[in-house]
Amino acid sequence: MVAPRKRPNILVVVLDSARADRMSGYGYAKPTTPHLDDMADAGIRFAAATSESTWTLPVAFTLLTGLTPREHRGEAHRRLPAELPSLAEVLQQAGYDTFAGSANAFLGPRCGLHRGFRTFTFPTKHLRLTRYFVRYLAQPAGWTDEGGAALIASFLKWLRRASEPWFALLWLDEVHYPYVAPQPYTTRFCTRPLGFARRLHLARRMRSALNVAATANEQELEDLRGLYDGGVAYADMLLGRLRAALQERGLWADTRTVILGDHGDMLGEKGLVGHGAGASIYQPLIHIPLIMHAPELGTQGLVSSALVQVADVTETVAAWAGVASDLPESGAGRVNLLNAATGDGRLAAFCERDALTERRRKREQQRTPAFDLTPHQCHEAAVLAYGWKLIERSDGRNELYHLASDPHEEHDRFATEPQQAAELLRVAADLRAGIAPHAATKDLSVDESAIVEQRLRDLGYI
Repeated sequence: MVAPRKRPNILVVVLDSARADRMSGYGYAKPTTPHLDDMADAGIRFAAATSESTWTLPVAFTLLTGLTPREHRGEAHRRLPAELPSLAEVLQQAGYDTFAGSANAFLGPRCGLHRGFRTFTFPTKHLRLTRYFVRYLAQPAGWTDEGGAALIASFLKWLRRASEPWFALLWLDEVHYPYVAPQPYTTRFCTRPLGFARRLHLARRMRSALNVAATANEQELEDLRGLYDGGVAYADMLLGRLRAALQERGLWADTRTVILGDHGDMLGEKGLVGHGAGASIYQPLIHIPLIMHAPELGTQGLVSSALVQVADVTETVAAWAGVASDLPESGAGRVNLLNAATGDGRLAAFCERDALTERRRKREQQRTPAFDLTPHQCHEAAVLAYGWKLIERSDGRNELYHLASDPHEEHDRFATEPQQAAELLRVAADLRAGIAPHAATKDLSVDESAIVEQRLRDLGYI
């Protein structure tokens, strides 16, 4: 009699706002991610991973359902439909013990993202009595972090009583603006010394990315880039600490681990900052890091150029647990990252963001009159295929880039390459035609409660 296959423990870590090109393993000249690079050297690094959206909530819904933003409509209604099965629920029903910790205050029970997790936790920075002290003094001073250390400690404590197999999701906010990693990381990569007063000023400024985009000079942007890199380095240190703790417990080698970004941030490119409204859909926003560690990969580091997306992480985790068929079916399809490790990725990657409503545009325009939001009122989509990238906007301001030769999107070829533009427009149209809202999203309305609005404001989105 053949013994049943042991189902593996699975760990997924999301680095909120982490863009791939600020990581040393992805070619960045500064050594920001030595621990992540070590993990990639013993696993696989996906060089062309692309997010399905440009901000956190729709990507979180995609990760937990395997559906595209067009299917789960998370950007519109901001809650996970009760009739839509999530990855955590599917795993829990299959016998997995489940844990989730989020340092992003917008991801939690109010959005339905706690469903399926036996334990769901926020770090203490969100406590009402301490959050203002933390936000306006402790973090800019470099005394504390965005909650990442506490989340990892909570996870390791949970592991003591967890039953196997287990699935854990850690959502770290250390790279998210206002870029306030603790010392010595926060200023490690700055090009000039930054005292407390300067860091406090920049942290306050980054509470409105739109205002920074409209009014920052090059020195201010350079300071912010240095602080961003410090956040990346601090998150990398936390990942190293987490790996060491799992190794000490004898768990790391056999735990299937995926580390990814949900989206990136604009750091002054094309006059844009952050990832909220008005940040568009360029590569710094949607090219994400994706590293995978699994015994099936051996110990030889691999680099895959296959096109993959966040939903493919969902597919892979479910396949590891033997429950991939229980996920909602996506019209965009999904690939297993183990197959993509040898080149079998997607034919095209698709990312989109809803247009600003007129109500929200007026509200944000009043708050940041220096930034013209009118060009960002349209729906934006990006399709990557054949080494090219098309940005398609509902107002007709389309752009086309050959990423292989122009990774920084400096030379728009939409007018000069009409055949290539037409081909990618066809690919985009075909993708949209195959993707429809899931039936569970019918009749859902936008959650515009005061609590949700405040959390969005705290994060700099509005």
